[in-house]
Amino acid sequence: MKIKSVSAVYPNYRHTVPSWRTHLWQIVIRVETSTGQIGWGYGGGGKAAVEIVNGHFAEILVGKSFDSVSDISDLWDFLYTASIPYGRKGIAIMALSGVDLALFDALGKAEMKPVAKLINASTKDRMRCYATGPDTDYYAELGFTAQKFPFQWQGDESEAAGVAMAEKARSVFGKDAEVMFDVYMTWNSEITLRMHEALKHVGIHWYEDILTPDDLEELGELRIMSSATRIGTSTTYLSLRRNFQIT
Repeated sequence: MKIKSVSAVYPNYRHTVPSWRTHLWQIVIRVETSTGQIGWGYGGGGKAAVEIVNGHFAEILVGKSFDSVSDISDLWDFLYTASIPYGRKGIAIMALSGVDLALFDALGKAEMKPVAKLINASTKDRMRCYATGPDTDYYAELGFTAQKFPFQWQGDESEAAGVAMAEKARSVFGKDAEVMFDVYMTWNSEITLRMHEALKHVGIHWYEDILTPDDLEELGELRIMSSATRIGTSTTYLSLRRNFQIT
């Protein structure tokens, strides 16, 4: 099937749920195929990303064919290469991500399969989930056995606060619980090692986004230090950027 049209809008949201997603200016992308499927995707970047989709991606995608996951992967590479002069990260990738999701949605509808089945025919019936937020007791009532804390460093007093949060989660959920921290790039190497020592007795499953993705030198230093201090064990990971972990 061929791509018949591609368009994006930045909705005038009547209600927005307060979360980190609110700050990414979520856009909606629509892809229509020559065989009648409509694929929907969500990206970030607000009005700037809308301009990228409508003013560039739509221009070069219309008429392109895709009939498989491999084809969608090739289209991702095509858009990435085409947007290199102004892209490679940030708003351009947010726009590209939304188009990618819309293509998967359209292909799933054409194949009459969930997108998960397109990616892998063998899927799990059950999957362990974790709750993100500070309300340990409420999450336990809902049946969760894993919790991730949003935890930005505010100064020396943050150490005791973080330890107290982790200890409560371990106490409420039990020894098999997974306790995690998303610090949203507010730590540095020194704070990371300090918190690791303070939380050893709790056992933290991972620390997420401890540094910005551009802190390449400090990321390299932390990798060396983490090896020396055995942070990278089978039960504790430092997520230096999303989907990238020291193990």
